[in-house]
Amino acid sequence: MIPNPYTVQNNDFISTISVACPKCNLQALVLGGDPHKAISEYEDEVRFSCTSCGYALKYANTPKFTIYTNSRGKDVTSRVLIKNSPFDPYFGFNVWYQIETTYGLLWAYNLDHLAVIENYIADSQRSRNGLENKNNSIGSRLPQWVKDSKNRAYLLKIIQRLKKLYFFRNSI
Repeated sequence: MIPNPYTVQNNDFISTISVACPKCNLQALVLGGDPHKAISEYEDEVRFSCTSCGYALKYANTPKFTIYTNSRGKDVTSRVLIKNSPFDPYFGFNVWYQIETTYGLLWAYNLDHLAVIENYIADSQRSRNGLENKNNSIGSRLPQWVKDSKNRAYLLKIIQRLKKLYFFRNSI
């Protein structure tokens, strides 16, 4: 069952992210993210791997950046997550499921994420069914051109094209 877009966030789909491998440009995976924990609790589990060329990375091995200097003059460092963008939040690789439209870039972290977006676009009612307003839900974070009913047929056709394109690329 596809969840209501007003009950889920983009972060709910970061446990498995389909990305384009930076070495061979074929589909690869970023695994191990947990949207319900602090990154410090699971950063050793996050990893990237490409089954096509064998390229692999661990998030724990990526560099930390100085975020700020505290009042005692000590640098506070951390890894930076880039969320709600067409890049995986850990390594910054391009997400696999993305396509340029007339209005802008449409992207998803994985097929489940794409299904929620597709279901939202296809739904002509788009009611919250008594759900509270959450400004960080997928339903509230999609750009206006995705929400406009005049673009519904066009965007659904684009999503079908996206699915076929990437299914074909994976079967080669």
